[in-house]
Amino acid sequence: MKHPAKPRPAAESGEPVPIQPSAAPGPEVKRPGIAALAYAGILVGSVPLTGFSRLDGLYVVYLLLTLAVAAGELAFLSAIFRKGRTGLFPAWKKFTGYSIPVYYFAHALPRIEWSNAGLIGPGRVLFLFILTLAAAAAGGLAFFLAGRPGALAAAGVIESEEVSDRALRKRRARERKPRGLVAVVLDWVDAIAWAAIAVLVVNIFVFQLYEVPSESMVPAFLVKDRPFTVKLSSGPRVPLTEWRLPFLRLPRRGDVVTISNPRYPENHRVDLKKHVSQFVYMVTLTAVHLDSTLPDGTPKADPLVKRITGVPGEKLMMVDDVLYARRKGEPGFRKVEEPWAATDLWKQDAALRRKIQHLPLDEATRALLARVDALKNGAKPEDLGAAVGSSLGRIEAALSRLEASGREAASGPDMSRTDPALRTRRDEAASAAARGENPFAEAGAAAEDLSLALAASASPAVRSALRAYAEGAAAAAAAPAANAYDRGSRSLNLLVKANLLARMERVLGLLAAGTPLETAARDPERGRLVAEARELYLYLQGFYDNRNFPEFPAGEAFLAPDEYFAMGDNRYNSLDFRFRETPATRALDPADPASVRYVSILEPFAVKLKFIEGHAVFRLWPPSRLGIIR
Repeated sequence: MKHPAKPRPAAESGEPVPIQPSAAPGPEVKRPGIAALAYAGILVGSVPLTGFSRLDGLYVVYLLLTLAVAAGELAFLSAIFRKGRTGLFPAWKKFTGYSIPVYYFAHALPRIEWSNAGLIGPGRVLFLFILTLAAAAAGGLAFFLAGRPGALAAAGVIESEEVSDRALRKRRARERKPRGLVAVVLDWVDAIAWAAIAVLVVNIFVFQLYEVPSESMVPAFLVKDRPFTVKLSSGPRVPLTEWRLPFLRLPRRGDVVTISNPRYPENHRVDLKKHVSQFVYMVTLTAVHLDSTLPDGTPKADPLVKRITGVPGEKLMMVDDVLYARRKGEPGFRKVEEPWAATDLWKQDAALRRKIQHLPLDEATRALLARVDALKNGAKPEDLGAAVGSSLGRIEAALSRLEASGREAASGPDMSRTDPALRTRRDEAASAAARGENPFAEAGAAAEDLSLALAASASPAVRSALRAYAEGAAAAAAAPAANAYDRGSRSLNLLVKANLLARMERVLGLLAAGTPLETAARDPERGRLVAEARELYLYLQGFYDNRNFPEFPAGEAFLAPDEYFAMGDNRYNSLDFRFRETPATRALDPADPASVRYVSILEPFAVKLKFIEGHAVFRLWPPSRLGIIR
């Protein structure tokens, strides 16, 4: 007679190991329960302590989430400690772990909203944040204690021999893991959620990857390069607050940093959207970005990746691609060595050039800039002022001869064949002068000599504006220049004026001598002056502000202890802290009351330390460009 086979332990047979719950929870089980009870108590108590400054959707979200988390904790505690269902320990631990970031986020909503709306002051903000930390600490303690092997063994979740044997505990955990599609899906969801939380913590406090959207930092970064940014040393922000940890290392000149774009408006709605977006962006592993566009639908450039070029205690100035700095007490500006600055990208090797989408200038344009640089820097303002005055005298003499002859400066047929729109431009200049404007100054380096010459012959108001234009040049030429930028801008202003008056002098001299307008327009000497005018226009309107900015901060001011200046390495293609976003006309030489005006976005401003998010130290992607950032 055969005896029945002795059954093998479930661990040997591959079956899940059943664990019998304890008859009554012991101290190891009670300790996390006490912490969880304190957690639930703080959650419930936080509602009246938070107060009620304004009822809105964000407050309702906070209230519902807070009460839901507290109710969940109390339900688990009742099931485990009153009904003895200690097998719920693992589920309780997961619930508590997930509830901590949920509450932290929920409690931040009314705090941020009310603070930015001015409904609560800094003291109240600090109190509410301490309340959040107290709840998070209690929840974190409960989460930690509920995961201790001793507590799990006392609750009957694991066997006593697993407490001191980690390898056995892991093996038994795999054996006890539920089977089936739902269990697998939940297991994956749990793993992904904890990975997202881990990424969130790392991104906030340790490092983060950004994608470069533009070519402002070529050749250091191309479009879609991903810099590895260290945040731990840069005073990482406390999540969903305006506070940050201390800087372990302040930015230095030459550092590549990520900057929260200070151009965008700051108000309570904008700030809250940004905070929520950052939270969702990190939790979804950068898959969902709620704050990637502006209200008009254009992409939002935030954060920025730029290089620190000015540090606290300095004032800066850039002249013809060269950056200068001066500290308080120093006699003058000194040149700043910038091996990273890129202007002539056409000199890069062919492999890199093929990856650059836009080359701001080529070899021929560089030669043009060099020619005008030499002309500007070699000219003497007093000589240019004298040349403008001499041209004005000859122009007025030619206008007097035309008036004495009784002829119009141009008859209809000649004017229409030369340029059909010439009459319109002449009349527009006359109307502007009649309104008290100066059409010569307003036209800037784009001033067209034929229409202005005809307007001067027909309108006393235009002749008066012409005299003011020339007299302004004489006044500016006699004024002292404070620095190299002022000298360069003054010389360029005078060059543009001298060129325009030389063209008008040539045209009106020919017309006074009886030359038809059509023939005067094709005059070789005028053609040479027109070609020079085109170069001056390209130099001023196309490149001047990319290569120059005035003393900043102006006057006696220097960058404050929490202020820095940053620029893109690609100096001719970077919307950085030299510029504002909205173009406007500005005077080339403020010392000239009738200065040449040009369209500009030049308006340097400092970046506050609070906007600097981290140091970009390594280029991680694409693999072909892997390397240290220099």
